[in-house]
Amino acid sequence: MMINKKFFLLVLLTIIMQGILLDTLNLINTNFPFLDGIPITSSHALEYRYLLNWYLPIISMSFYFSGYLSDVTRIHGIAFFVRTYSKSKWIIKQYLRILAHLLLFIALQMFVSVLFDLGQSTFSKLNLIKALSMYLLTLLVLLSIQLLIELYVKESVAHLIINIYIVFSVLITNQLHSFPKLFHYFFLPVYGMGFRNGLSQVPKFKLYTIDYFTGFFILLIIQVALVYFSTIKIKNMDLL
Repeated sequence: MMINKKFFLLVLLTIIMQGILLDTLNLINTNFPFLDGIPITSSHALEYRYLLNWYLPIISMSFYFSGYLSDVTRIHGIAFFVRTYSKSKWIIKQYLRILAHLLLFIALQMFVSVLFDLGQSTFSKLNLIKALSMYLLTLLVLLSIQLLIELYVKESVAHLIINIYIVFSVLITNQLHSFPKLFHYFFLPVYGMGFRNGLSQVPKFKLYTIDYFTGFFILLIIQVALVYFSTIKIKNMDLL
C-alpha cells in the first residue's frame, strides 16, 4: 500500500504536468485535452507531442495499479482466502475499487483542466458525458488487461506489455486511417479519444474512426470477460 501512495503522488504530478505542457508542446487549447486524445494527422512531430501529453498520466496509472491483484495472491495467499471467503466477491470488490480510483483520477484531471483554464470547449454537454464514460471504460479495460496478465507473468513484464500495446495502437492507427474502420477496433486505447470517436468537435481534426456506441459496447463486453477470467484464474490458483 505504501508503494501505491507514492505512485498516487506520481499520478497527481503527471496530471498537473499534462496541463502545464499543453502550451509548451504547442497543442490546440481545448478545455479537456485528456478526453481529446491524439488526432489522426500526417505530422509525426505533432502526433508525438499529443501522445506525450495524453500518455503521461496513463503510464503513471499503470504503475499505480501494478500488482493490485497479483501481490495479494502471490505474497499473502491463504491469509486473504480462507475457506469461508468468496473469491468471486473479492475479485468484483477489487475491480470496483479500481473503478473508484479511476473516477478520482479523472476528477483530478477535470479539476486541473478547469483550474488552468486550458481553452475552448470542444464538447456539448451530452458529448462530454459520453467522452468521460468512454475514457473511463477504456482506462478500466486497459488496466484490467494488465492485471489479468500479471496473474500469469511478472508485474514488470505485464506493465511493459500493456504500455507497448498502448503506444503501438496509437502509432499504428495513424498509419491505418485510410483502411476500413473495422481495423481500428482492434486497438482499444483509441476508443477513449474524442479525436477518434467523433465526440470532440475540433474543425482541424474531423476524421474519426470509432463509433461511440459500438466502441462502448465492445469495451463493456471485454471488461465483463476480464473480470470472469480473473475470477477463474484466481479460483484455480494453489494459494496454500
